[in-house]
Amino acid sequence: MKQKMDHIDYQIVDFLTKNAQMPYTEIAKKLIISSGTVHARVKKMTEMGFIKGATLELDYAAINCKMTTFLMLHLNNPVDYVKVIDQLATIKEVVKIHHINGKYDVLVKVHTQDSIHFRNVYQQEILTIKGIKKIDSFLSLEEKLSRHISFSPDNALFS
Repeated sequence: MKQKMDHIDYQIVDFLTKNAQMPYTEIAKKLIISSGTVHARVKKMTEMGFIKGATLELDYAAINCKMTTFLMLHLNNPVDYVKVIDQLATIKEVVKIHHINGKYDVLVKVHTQDSIHFRNVYQQEILTIKGIKKIDSFLSLEEKLSRHISFSPDNALFS
C-alpha cells in the first residue's frame, strides 16, 4: 500500500523548497517536532519518490554564463524524440529539456557565456543532431521568478 503524505510532510517540504540546505534541527524547531522525525519523514518522502534530491540555485551570470536562450524544436518525426533528447543531454550548456505539445515538440534551456559561445554551441552541437527539422530561439532578457509550488498549510491543494 502506498504511503500518504500529511500536513507535517508538506510543511517540511515547504521549508526545503525555500532552502534545500536548511538543517533538520531548524525545521524541527519551527514545527515543534524532533529532528529525528524530520529525518524519518524526508527519508520516507524520498523512498516514495516525492523528493528526488536537493539542488542549489545558481546565479549563472556570476559564473560568467550571462546568456540564457530557449530553443523550441520541431522534430522530423515523433519517433526521433528519444534520440534527439539523448544527444541534447550530452551538451553541457543544456540545462533543461521538456517534451511539449502544440506547435513545437521540445523546449530546451541553454546557458552560455555570450552570443559567440551560444553560436558555437548552436552550430557545432545542436544543429548537428539528426532528427531536428526546425529550431526557433528566444533570448531571455531576465528571469524574474524561479520557484516551486508552495506547500504551506494555507495552500488548499496540500492541506
